[in-house]
Amino acid sequence: MQKRTRLYDVEHAAGATFGQWFGWEVPLRFSDPVAEHRAVRASVGLTDQSYRGILEVSGKDRVRFLNGMVTNDVRGLKPGSGLYAAMLTSHGKLIADMRIYAQADVYWLDLHEELLPKVRHMLERHLIADQVDIRDRSEEFVVLALQGPASAELLSRLGIEASKGLQEYQHVQAAIGGAPVTVIAASDSGEEGFIILVASGAAAATWEALALAGRSDQLRPVGMEALNILRIEAGVPWYGLDMDETNLLQETGLERAVNFSKGCYIGQETVVRIAHRGHVNRHLVGLSIEGGVVPEIGTTLIRDQREVGRITSAVRSLTVGRPIALGYVRREWNEPGTILQLQAPQGATAEIVSLPFHKRQ
Repeated sequence: MQKRTRLYDVEHAAGATFGQWFGWEVPLRFSDPVAEHRAVRASVGLTDQSYRGILEVSGKDRVRFLNGMVTNDVRGLKPGSGLYAAMLTSHGKLIADMRIYAQADVYWLDLHEELLPKVRHMLERHLIADQVDIRDRSEEFVVLALQGPASAELLSRLGIEASKGLQEYQHVQAAIGGAPVTVIAASDSGEEGFIILVASGAAAATWEALALAGRSDQLRPVGMEALNILRIEAGVPWYGLDMDETNLLQETGLERAVNFSKGCYIGQETVVRIAHRGHVNRHLVGLSIEGGVVPEIGTTLIRDQREVGRITSAVRSLTVGRPIALGYVRREWNEPGTILQLQAPQGATAEIVSLPFHKRQ
């Protein structure tokens, strides 16, 4: 059964049309997705990311334990810093991708809420003698996001000057409308962006405070339809759409989630073997679609009458001005400039292009 965003009432009052994404009933759009997209590219947009959850890892052995569970190196994280990482099976297949934030005595794992049960199960299954506590804190928080070139300036007007100097995944404790929040530098759109973690009971008031403060920037609330276009233009894959537990990490192009010089972690042998002595047979690529029709998810890609890949996400890009897609293509045919045929619609073609489709100015 799908869950309803805790911001339903305030978003309904703002004109939201709701639909299901990642098992949650969240806004699809507030008015015109084109205007919402334009707001993020030109100024600032406010999004509800209730479909993300927080898993907390604490205890005196948390550093060593978590470092052995994820692909990136958490040992060097200081309070207020963070990184992007993944969790793999013993065969190097992708269980989840996540953002990890270091607090004074805990780590917060920020990931799609529907992945929390299997991530927690994986952690607890390997927890033997370590003094580590694992808590699902998703019910306590709502995840909001500001995306767009005016995001830091908006936060600065709210008294959060430190937002202007944050590097990716660094975060500060602050307050918005009197409510304590954690502000994290992170982008889903290819523009400057910030994640805002706020207590569930204060989420609606924080949403309204951000909307009010952003009026001079022509802030718009942004639904999932516009956010999906923005993240595909930025070349950002989403778990459950563009990657899942059938994928090797290097197939997804998420090498930035890996520290290749750290010590052992689950799945490391496969990752290192591919990096140094092998290759993957397919890779996630960008596709520019000729023909004007947005292809369906799962559409087969063909070359020389052979199936060579499939599309995982597709939208009509408002930045590029044509349909674009993400998809997996066999390594023999995944060089930029390669032309592939789509199984449907008849006669349509796709050119492989370098990601991202859109780069921040």
